Amino acid sequence: MKFFCNPIVLFNFVVLMIVSTNTNATTQEDERSLPIVVNVPWLKEHFDDENLIILHVAQNRRDYTKGHIPGSRFLWHGWMAMSNPELSYEVLSVEELDSAVEKLGISNTSNIVLCGVGGNISPTARMFITFEYLGMGNQTAILDGGFEAWKSEGNPVSKEITNVERSSFTPNLQPDIFVNADWVNSYLSDSTMTIIDARAPQFYQSATGGAQRAGHVPGAKNIYFSTLADSTNKFFSEPKLKEIFLTAGVKPQTEVTAYCHVGQTASMVYFVARYLGYKAHLFDGSFEDWSGRDDLPVEISPKADTTK
Repeated sequence: MKFFCNPIVLFNFVVLMIVSTNTNATTQEDERSLPIVVNVPWLKEHFDDENLIILHVAQNRRDYTKGHIPGSRFLWHGWMAMSNPELSYEVLSVEELDSAVEKLGISNTSNIVLCGVGGNISPTARMFITFEYLGMGNQTAILDGGFEAWKSEGNPVSKEITNVERSSFTPNLQPDIFVNADWVNSYLSDSTMTIIDARAPQFYQSATGGAQRAGHVPGAKNIYFSTLADSTNKFFSEPKLKEIFLTAGVKPQTEVTAYCHVGQTASMVYFVARYLGYKAHLFDGSFEDWSGRDDLPVEISPKADTTK
C-alpha cells in the first residue's frame, strides 16, 4: 500500500519508535478479546471482569457527574482530539494520548467499553478509532445504545466519582488508521479502496456547509452517518448495515476510507465498516482540508431532474 503521512501522524510514529520496544503490534485483523459492539446484558454479565474498564464518553464533566454507570470513568473528547491552527478536530500527539490513557488507569491488558451519552455516537466512535490507533482496537467495544440503554433497563446509576490510579501503557501505534489528503488522493483510482463521504446528501452533492468548495472527493460513495443507527442510538442489525454499504456501492473485500466535514461524524462510518469486517482508515482533515486545497479535485453530483 502507498503511504503518505501527515506531520502529526509522522511525529507520532517517530516517537513510538523511540518510546516503544514492543514489536507485537495489534492489527485490525487480530482476534478480538471482546465483541466490537456489546449490549447491556453482556455488560452486566461481564461487569466484574478483572480487566474491564467502562469509559463514560461525554462533551463535559457535568454529563458524567449527574449520572453514570457505577464504576465508570469520565472520558472527555478533548483528551483524544482537538482543533489546531491548521485544521479542526485532529488526533493529538502520541505523548498526549499516552498520558490521557494512563491517567484513565488503562494498561495494555485492559478491555474497554465506551459508553456514549445523549446520542453522541459519532464522538464515541471517534474514541474507538483513537484506541485502535493506539493498538487497543481489539480490546475496545462500544455499548449499544449508550448510557440511555443502561438506564432504560432499570440498572443502577451512580454520581460517585471513580478514583483511578495512574497506569503504565505502551502504545502499539497503527499509523495508517488516520490518513491525510495526499494519502487519499493517491487512492482515487485504486479499485481496492472505497472512499466514503459520511456527510448529509446535500453536502455530498453541492452544498458547501462551510467548506471552501462544494462537492465531494471524486469517486466517493455517500453513506450519511445518521442512517446507521435507530432512534434509540442503537446500531442497526448487521444484515441491514451490510445492505446499506452494498447499496451505496461499497464492495466487499475492499478497504474503506471515511471522511466528513472535519473527521468526527465519519467515525461512525469507520466504526460500522470495522464491525462489518472491512479494514478502515479515517481521513482526519476530511473535506475541510480537501476543499481548502486548490490542487485537489472535487466532484459535484448532477442535480436530480425534478420534472420526472
